Amino acid sequence: MSSDATALQRTPLHDSHVRLGARMVPFGGWDMPVVYDSQIAEHEAVRAACGIFDVSHMGQVRFRGAGAGEFLSWLVPGNIARLADGGSLYTTLCNEEGGVIDDLIVSRLSGEEYFAVVNAATREKDIAWMRAKAATRAGGAVTIEDESERWAMIAVQGPEALGILDNLVPEGGWSGTKPFSIHSVRSAGSDLLVSRTGYTGEDGVELLCPAAGAATWWEKLLKLGAKPCGLAARDSLRLEMGYCLYGQDLDETISPFEGGIGWTVSWKKPGDYIGRGALERQRAEGPPRTRIGLKLESRKPLRHGDRVLSDGTDIGVVTSGGYSPTANVGIGLALVDTDQAEGKSVLEVAGRGKPVAAQVVKPPFISK
Repeated sequence: MSSDATALQRTPLHDSHVRLGARMVPFGGWDMPVVYDSQIAEHEAVRAACGIFDVSHMGQVRFRGAGAGEFLSWLVPGNIARLADGGSLYTTLCNEEGGVIDDLIVSRLSGEEYFAVVNAATREKDIAWMRAKAATRAGGAVTIEDESERWAMIAVQGPEALGILDNLVPEGGWSGTKPFSIHSVRSAGSDLLVSRTGYTGEDGVELLCPAAGAATWWEKLLKLGAKPCGLAARDSLRLEMGYCLYGQDLDETISPFEGGIGWTVSWKKPGDYIGRGALERQRAEGPPRTRIGLKLESRKPLRHGDRVLSDGTDIGVVTSGGYSPTANVGIGLALVDTDQAEGKSVLEVAGRGKPVAAQVVKPPFISK
């Protein structure tokens, strides 16, 4: 193994991936499995049956204390107050200018105890931001604990995922649970968190188990028929659904409205929150840039960084691109000038070679 590889962080499931023959690659400072045998086979397994992904590199954060809910309502533009115990919400951390610091899922465990899953590459930045804001806003009444070392996280995704989980963790009755809910359960001697969320567009969960016992849970899932899947399939699955990838489709210069997730911003909740003024102005004036979907007529994949043209004029860039195994065509998400793209049903994409025509579509790129 190279010296660069040895410097990378490893998840609790690293040895399991190596034993299975996964091709390991650097990803956001981690040594992660990109593919086991075939990206297409892994992608199709999730669409047709059940695939599992190691997502233990993601960050996990717990909030406790009187006023934790009020603090989170001020911290994010999503309506935290509407969460009942066991409820989850996809939202963003925004800066004062309305740019997205990170996208995350916040869950209410019980009372004034909340749990968030954040992106791996932004974990330290996110937690520093949260703690700084809590110090000024909550006066130390809210504690923010980084539990990322405690948990391993396995995404169990596909039409057969809940049936497999019913066998794996029979205490839960998972086929009867609702999406965007979180459940604490003790099974086989382990305290687990089971989040009815995912990044594939399929049914399923994200299983959080103690890091020390992660390999045991992974092996149990394999024996129940789940297929191990790598980052490549995870990316093509999320792209087919039009889901954003932080660092490409979202960043601190892109607002939720520009990023195509304006629906995560609540206007009904009372009180102020970080970035509200900037977001209200952008809502009233319209975002200067717009997230669109692009689909080719061929199998040629779109690529991150390809330029988007309208009548020969450069109007934006492909932020995420690839090949859709389900639709059998090239697809991508692009950030374009709102005025230049308005009313256009066909644009051109210039990457390697001659520019090609691309149909403007509203994601998802496949029917579900």
